[in-house]
Amino acid sequence: MKILASLFLLFSIPIFAQQQTEYHLLSSVSSDATIATIDKFGNYYLASPHKLFKYSSDGKMLYPYEEFRYGSIGSIDVTNPLKIVVYFPDMMKAVILDRFLSPLVTYDFLQLDYSSVGAVCGSTDGRIWFYDIAALKLKKIDETGTILRESQSLNNVLNTIPAPNFLLEYDNRVFMNDSSLGILVFDIFGSYQKTIPILGLTKFQLTERNIIYADNQKLYSYNMLSLATVALTALPEENFSQAVFGKNSLLLIKDGKALFYSF
Repeated sequence: MKILASLFLLFSIPIFAQQQTEYHLLSSVSSDATIATIDKFGNYYLASPHKLFKYSSDGKMLYPYEEFRYGSIGSIDVTNPLKIVVYFPDMMKAVILDRFLSPLVTYDFLQLDYSSVGAVCGSTDGRIWFYDIAALKLKKIDETGTILRESQSLNNVLNTIPAPNFLLEYDNRVFMNDSSLGILVFDIFGSYQKTIPILGLTKFQLTERNIIYADNQKLYSYNMLSLATVALTALPEENFSQAVFGKNSLLLIKDGKALFYSF
């Protein structure tokens, strides 16, 4: 399964493929963003290697953040919009930002005695989850490095060694994506529950019962209860690199521009 875009949806899925959505372009701004996401308030976040910008749903730039000391931004997580997690894998540091994108605290994994860190994400309580490559465990820690929750060694549980590229806490569960294995699901205490067999993903978003993802420029919804997959509505542009839905809003990244729509 070849994934051509990263997708984030919040609130609700707009409509299904058999219906047509009328999109209205609100603004277009130059952007070299490689990462895009949205918080629960409908604010968009665009990250390039050393910069992060927060935008309103109509494309107004609200706050900037720059950091050149730690290498490139590898991921951002806005699960808690008051404690945004920006992870720099080159230096193994996670910087926590407030809603104005001002730094609050920095997790230095090397100083906390973690030498091999995989995917990182935030938690609703302001702490962070990460995959400890050396221990083969999912762990939740506070800023002192104290382990608050952890899984079993996943090689024993899965009979293979996972290589996660994306983590997300949602609705008292943690979802760990491995493009070769699927989406590993853990409870809020870090105990492994199951694997959802959707392969080839780099990112996805969760809305209640659904996993939303992009495949070959099309959007799909996987229902975690019925196990059914359905195609979603077509988007106003093709050949996009990022697609991010909010409540009655849409962000597309295409050809060096961020396109903000309403619908």
